[in-house]
Amino acid sequence: MEDLSKHNFSGSTGDSAKDMDGREALIEDCLESLFVAFDSGTAEGFLSPVVMLVDCEDAVGAPIARSWEGNDAVDAAIMANAKDAEELDNIPATILIRTVSFVDGEQELPKWFPYLHESFSKGPPVNGFYVVVISFGGAGIFTVPMSARPS
Repeated sequence: MEDLSKHNFSGSTGDSAKDMDGREALIEDCLESLFVAFDSGTAEGFLSPVVMLVDCEDAVGAPIARSWEGNDAVDAAIMANAKDAEELDNIPATILIRTVSFVDGEQELPKWFPYLHESFSKGPPVNGFYVVVISFGGAGIFTVPMSARPS
């Protein structure tokens, strides 16, 4: 399989399987930050936190990121990301990570992405947590096992 982590993640490829592979690659690239967000959500009292990973440059993710953080903050993050990556062939996606409660995720996310309802209806994962990746023109939900925690 091609190493998708070397590519710009923003925008759909037009192939849903490749889009899901790209979302999975984003998780792998951000794994440490996802566990930090999960731990923060747990410390805040969330039972079974859901971690949101949002591509700030994606057609679907950008409006969500901008509604949470504001235009100026997102624009500044994108510019800083581009400046940091000047030596790279491809600029990596500008990512926003936020934690929500399972209940909020279950109630709100299927309103935007109805295809996530089935995953949430199964309840929180055992020995892991959900990560919802909003990138590649849509969303995907993944279970990150606790055994994947970086050492």
